Amino acid sequence: MKQPAFRSRMQGMSLVELMVSLVIGLVVIGAVLVSYLGAGRTGKLQVAYAEMNENAQVAMSMLNRDLLQAGYASPTGVSGSATFVRSYSARPVMGCDNGFVSPNTTSDVVCAVGTGGPAIEVVYEADATNTVPTSAGVPSDCLGNGLPATPIGTATFYFSYNRYYLATSAVGRPELHCASRQGATGQPLVDNVEALKIWYGEANAANPRQVVRYVSAANVTDWGMVISVRTCMLMRSSEPVLEAEDPLNYLDCDSAAQTSADRFARRAYFTTTTLRNKMAF
Repeated sequence: MKQPAFRSRMQGMSLVELMVSLVIGLVVIGAVLVSYLGAGRTGKLQVAYAEMNENAQVAMSMLNRDLLQAGYASPTGVSGSATFVRSYSARPVMGCDNGFVSPNTTSDVVCAVGTGGPAIEVVYEADATNTVPTSAGVPSDCLGNGLPATPIGTATFYFSYNRYYLATSAVGRPELHCASRQGATGQPLVDNVEALKIWYGEANAANPRQVVRYVSAANVTDWGMVISVRTCMLMRSSEPVLEAEDPLNYLDCDSAAQTSADRFARRAYFTTTTLRNKMAF
């Protein structure tokens, strides 16, 4: 017996339906890719700024810690005017707008002439509580080197001459360095410190405990009257993380608008430190 022919109820997709489906799929995939790439770029920027924040905090903390001790000295006696005679009474800080000729000289530093970044020397009496002592129990400088003993009368004192400045590594990375009067070669402390600017808060005889002006090192009239230091560090990301669609502008240490042409992110950080050993009554 001949079987009756049945028409299939299954129908295929038309070409138009197939093309519409493909377009919708491509739109969804494109949106996912854009979101993924955007999230990745945002993540890279967040990591870069977090790294700059951390580096700036470390660099500022190191310098501020020394500045808070600048000029510290123990009393060694009493003068005829009933005031203390101290182990160190010279300038607590000294700076140069264009850097030092030799940051690790064993004598007084000399300012360089020409172009260069600012540098600052911080001086104070060191002991086992305000520095990290060596294994021999001797106070140390900013590099951990033991300081030489200086006899005054029947007592022995140690004096730290820490010198902070910028230098470039062998791979072209800007770094904050420190050297001391010990003569050892300066060593990097923090990476990616691209620029340093320092202003000195100077008092006068009429107002010895009040800042009357902030000036650059070249315009300081008396280092003994400097009672405050304002510092700016321009930090740079360790890698180029900016794209053409990202904000490429930033403010430098003079609050002037600049453009990052090399795709490195940058941010300026400011702090002001009072030299408390110059402010005591």
